Amino acid sequence: MFAFLVRRLLALIPVLLLVLVIVFSLVRLIPGDPAVTLLGPGATEDQIAALRAQLDLDQPALVQFWSYLTGLLHGDMGNSLKSGQPVLSEILIRLPATLEISITAVLIAILVGIPIGVVSATRANSGFDHSVRVISLTGVSMPAFLLALLLQLVFATWLGWLPVSGRISPYFFVDRVTGFSIIDAWLSGEPGAVASAISHMVLPTTVLAVFLAATLGRFVRSTMLEVMDEDFVRTARAKGLSRHDVVYNHALRNSLLPAITVIGLKFAEMLGGAILTETIFSWPGIGRYMFEAIRNRDYPVIQGATLVFALMFMLTSLIVDILYAVLDPRVRRKMR
Repeated sequence: MFAFLVRRLLALIPVLLLVLVIVFSLVRLIPGDPAVTLLGPGATEDQIAALRAQLDLDQPALVQFWSYLTGLLHGDMGNSLKSGQPVLSEILIRLPATLEISITAVLIAILVGIPIGVVSATRANSGFDHSVRVISLTGVSMPAFLLALLLQLVFATWLGWLPVSGRISPYFFVDRVTGFSIIDAWLSGEPGAVASAISHMVLPTTVLAVFLAATLGRFVRSTMLEVMDEDFVRTARAKGLSRHDVVYNHALRNSLLPAITVIGLKFAEMLGGAILTETIFSWPGIGRYMFEAIRNRDYPVIQGATLVFALMFMLTSLIVDILYAVLDPRVRRKMR
């Protein structure tokens, strides 16, 4: 197992380097000049040239890339062209916000998607099964931004049950301790702060959870149907085991192994796909930070945020492989 981890960690290095090269090249193809964006349309040519020289934008691309790569080796992602603050510290400040809604959304999707998939498989071709398939197909097909706007319109504007944006009500003074709004609200001792933090999380978390829950439900259903036709399930039935034991102790346990891959990969995609959700709900995470950076042509922020997303995606994939080895002895033997 240790040798496998070392090989996988070493394999991350060329992948991250390739991501850096691609992102570094693509961001410079974005139309517009960061210096012009920062100074405004009324800036003179001398002012633009001076700012470009100050930001090292007048250097050749290879020189800029080497300088950026050297800084990364020392833990420096550069400074934001917009704010002048270190990109790494800005990302670390916003990372808990993104992880908070992403992890919560995954937990909700697991609690909803897996039971629905199991029940749908055990009642295949029933009215419940057809309803679940239609609803899950709708959840998979609906764009996240459209669902977000609909939820805002119904639950925030029409009904007034939930806040339309933000992370916590400005009426509560909560000190940043962990970066997670619910935990910090609980530690603050402010009456109603936890309820406010939870209410602000409901809509963005729902948007992220719907797609994963629909995908997970469809996947568990199809996997369960395949497993229930296997010989070991027929043998369990022939031995006179109860329907509960056959479904949950035999079929479901074998169906959950492939589902771990879906959960892990979709969670990694969720981190990157949170850009639209965080922007629509004004959620102060990495996604919204990256959206603003793209709008401002802030090269260091785009590169740093993309690198963090890529790293989290690869680490999630590594964790999935480790879970496979822990749960399945056959996979564990192959990793030796």
